[in-house]
Amino acid sequence: MADARLTLPTYAASVLTVALLGPLSVRRGGVPLAVPGGKTTEVLIRLALEAGRPVRAAVLIDDLWDGAATPNALQAKVSKLRRVLGDPDLVSGDALGYTLHVDPAAVDALEALRQAGLARPSSADLFRGDEILPDAGDGAWLGPWRARLADARLRLAEAHLAARLDGGAAGELVGELSALVEAHPLREGLWRLLITALYRDGRQGDALDAYRRARAGLAAELGVDPGPELRELERRILVQDAALAPVTGNLPALTASLVGRDADLAAVGELLSAGRLVTVVGPAGVGKTRLAIEVAREPGGWLVRLESAGSLWPTAGEAFGMAEATPAMVLDRLRGLHALVVLDNCEHLVDELGPVVQRILAAAPGVTLLATSQVPLGLDGEMTYTLEPLPFPAAATLFRQRAGRHRRIAADEDVTDVIRRLDGLPLAIELAAARTKALSVPEIARRLDDRFTVLRDPHGRRPARQRTLHAAIGWSYELLFPDDQRGLWALSVFAGGAPLDAAEQVMGALDVPPAAALDVFDRLVDRSLAFADVTGGVRYRLLDSVRAFGRERLGEAGLTDVAAAAHAHWYGEAAVRAAAGLRGAAQAEHLAFARSSRADIDAALAWAQDHDPLLALRIVNGLGWAWIFLGAGRDAAARSRSVLASAGSLAADHDRADALLFAGWFEASGGDLDRAFADVAAARAVAPLPRTLLFQAFLHSQQGRPVEALAALAEFRSVADGWEAGAARLLEAWALTALGEVGRAGAACTEALALLTPLGDAWALAHAEALLGGLAQASHQYDVAVAHLSRAADAAHRLGFAAAEALHLANLGRAQQQSGAMAAALDTLDRAAVTAQTVGELRGAAFARTRRARVLRALGRLDECRAELRLARHWYATAGGGDGDLLSAQMVASLDDDLVALSEVLTAARAAGDHEVELLALDALVRVHAAAGDASTAEARAAEAEMVLPAVAHLVSPADREPPR
Repeated sequence: MADARLTLPTYAASVLTVALLGPLSVRRGGVPLAVPGGKTTEVLIRLALEAGRPVRAAVLIDDLWDGAATPNALQAKVSKLRRVLGDPDLVSGDALGYTLHVDPAAVDALEALRQAGLARPSSADLFRGDEILPDAGDGAWLGPWRARLADARLRLAEAHLAARLDGGAAGELVGELSALVEAHPLREGLWRLLITALYRDGRQGDALDAYRRARAGLAAELGVDPGPELRELERRILVQDAALAPVTGNLPALTASLVGRDADLAAVGELLSAGRLVTVVGPAGVGKTRLAIEVAREPGGWLVRLESAGSLWPTAGEAFGMAEATPAMVLDRLRGLHALVVLDNCEHLVDELGPVVQRILAAAPGVTLLATSQVPLGLDGEMTYTLEPLPFPAAATLFRQRAGRHRRIAADEDVTDVIRRLDGLPLAIELAAARTKALSVPEIARRLDDRFTVLRDPHGRRPARQRTLHAAIGWSYELLFPDDQRGLWALSVFAGGAPLDAAEQVMGALDVPPAAALDVFDRLVDRSLAFADVTGGVRYRLLDSVRAFGRERLGEAGLTDVAAAAHAHWYGEAAVRAAAGLRGAAQAEHLAFARSSRADIDAALAWAQDHDPLLALRIVNGLGWAWIFLGAGRDAAARSRSVLASAGSLAADHDRADALLFAGWFEASGGDLDRAFADVAAARAVAPLPRTLLFQAFLHSQQGRPVEALAALAEFRSVADGWEAGAARLLEAWALTALGEVGRAGAACTEALALLTPLGDAWALAHAEALLGGLAQASHQYDVAVAHLSRAADAAHRLGFAAAEALHLANLGRAQQQSGAMAAALDTLDRAAVTAQTVGELRGAAFARTRRARVLRALGRLDECRAELRLARHWYATAGGGDGDLLSAQMVASLDDDLVALSEVLTAARAAGDHEVELLALDALVRVHAAAGDASTAEARAAEAEMVLPAVAHLVSPADREPPR
């Protein structure tokens, strides 16, 4: 027959708990139950000590009534107990016997016995008060139970003290252990603990004396010597065994070197020497934990990992070897400690940690706390250290080191693309490096467009949120308030950082109240999810990985277009403001905006082209002059034409014309003069605006055709006013200087300054300074010219006008050559070429190289001269000509003694009105004909040269003439 007990109901341990080690406490589902005293309580206790097992009725009557009760009396008490428990099924049985259905683990006395039998008990705080089973009566059956539980109490206390001793406590345990050995002098385990505690507290003599007392007591009471473990302990103390030294921390073993953090280690160490609470803050994945462990390693610190903790106290107890520790136990453990304790990953417990940290610092004066968190703890006396992402060189080193675990990365293998996209976050770098076992470095870089798929290590041994970058950032995100999450969505729309008012506009579109915006930004910065750049106006930035996460969540919310529209319209409004202020005193402000917002302007344009083409056209035209001043080239031209095509017939004629004019200027700066003239002609056909003539004059200046430039300006002057009139006079001054009409050029420059100075346009005024230098050159005042041109180049550099800087440097180099400073000229002209090439100004780079070749030829360094000319000729061929094209062609023909080429250059120079090149070509022809023995032709060419000389006397000096070879 089957055992009937198998059919009885069972209950989860959470249904009923019975606490016997102190005043009786019974709870059902967490609710306290009032159990009547006397025999009802005794029945409950007797059944609880056999939890889940039946107890025969006869045994219950014998134990509780000394056999003097009837089964009916027992049944009455059981019935009352069932009513108290509120569920008759909790006590099953009949007159033959009864069972209390409770999990043995839910009865504290049974759990104490179980724990005492373990090698490493996890609980030592089950006993409440000095009495054991105080409500169980005084029956004889209790004697064995109380003896077993008393022994269990002692075993648990001994285990608890051993754990504290293993955790690093020593001197603070001596008093407690001394009292225990006095009460239990025959327990060798307690003597071992006391002797070890004395030794680790630096009291070797007291430790040996304690051993002698233990030995004497055992001999007197039992007539035996100490056991082998106690004798071995004496021997180890006598030889000062290093293994007996105090435990110094629980830090994990060093698994890899810490890269690029020497300065951070030193800085955090200095803060710890000045205070007892330091918090390292920074974004997810930046390496806060790794740094803190390294800081704590030297003094043998302790690590309390809180990433999965709901409360500090039990987690701290586990770190110190105490399971199920109470606050009192943790504080007791810390009280005698002199150590650095790392509280790792505190961000989700900040509110709870405040009072906890204050209690620790007050109770344990020898403890210093080093916290890691994405947000400061906000406590008095706290010092914070912000851990920044790794700089590029250190990030590259870390990548190579970690990748080397999987395959060898060659020293010349370029890792730049990968490193630049990983934000300097060690976690991201290490996850990317792990991919080298299966992917090439270029393939990793390409796949970082989907970075959260690449940057994951699902099979690693890291904590779950460190195995993927997405999880690490998600941990931070889930701790945010809803408004803060939307704030992160808003900032993720910005590609290059969000100006404050722009971010507020996008946040408003995402339903974040305006009054809450600043608080949202503050909290995002506090949590290291955003960074505030306050240089030149507040701008909020996200790491690329955080930005990608925010955009992902924005898309999940279905609000991508809403945010993008708000973003694009803000940049449209900014472009309108720039158009109004760029050519005046506010120029620097608008240029700084255009320069710093390039990525966001491109993003706004991309969205607007697809959704609102007229907004895109407004942005392009509004920022046209900004891009001109900043030296934009062919890319900007292509962008203008693309936006214009998107707008199509929706655009007004004057807006279409402006876009074409700007495209023409950009093409000219990029070197394609043919395309530039075509754009300007198309603009004039769409809307014959007067300023079209100004753009034509500029293009002629780029060709080196002053006569044509003056013709366009003559027509324009009658309708020009304000800034455009000033710009026209500057171009006129350049053209007149090129033609040798120095007096008229000076007058034009003076008029330009009178028009432009009140406006405060720094770009135009720098060009005016350059023109004054040109006028000084024309008067052969070369030192004065050098001074003017130096100021022009410095101003352009200071203001960020790269294309203008390259032009002014090219002219400065020429003036330095004319003044005899040949070495300075070579250096200046090289800088001019490099600066021009950096911004895609091919014509300017070729012009500077041609002038440098001229200096090299004058110095007789012909091989270097030819090398520069090869570069220049290639650029002129690519750009379709330009200022300096004829000069470079003349120099190549002269070096080659090529009569045919020299004759072709002479013809082209005369057609273009370029008298300087005409003179130099004639000089070269004189030399080549003379060398060939054709004296009559040489004399004829020399006579022609003398006739040309007066027209270029302002441009050349005897040293510039064709040198003999």
